[in-house]
Amino acid sequence: MSQTTKTCLYCQTENICKGENQQCKHCGMDLPKKHPNDRNIKVNFFAKAFWLIALFCLVMVFYLPR
Repeated sequence: MSQTTKTCLYCQTENICKGENQQCKHCGMDLPKKHPNDRNIKVNFFAKAFWLIALFCLVMVFYLPR
């Protein structure tokens, strides 16, 4: 059984998730499936934005007249 910790969006307390327990022990609210401040989400967005901007710059180098 894997134990993961999730931060409650409402009271900011760390909770250990075991099995079907998906509620905060402090305030009783449901824990999020994906936390908005998760590092993986930010890194994934940055990688996509970086390559999109790099591709745009490369196209503009060849497209724009000198």
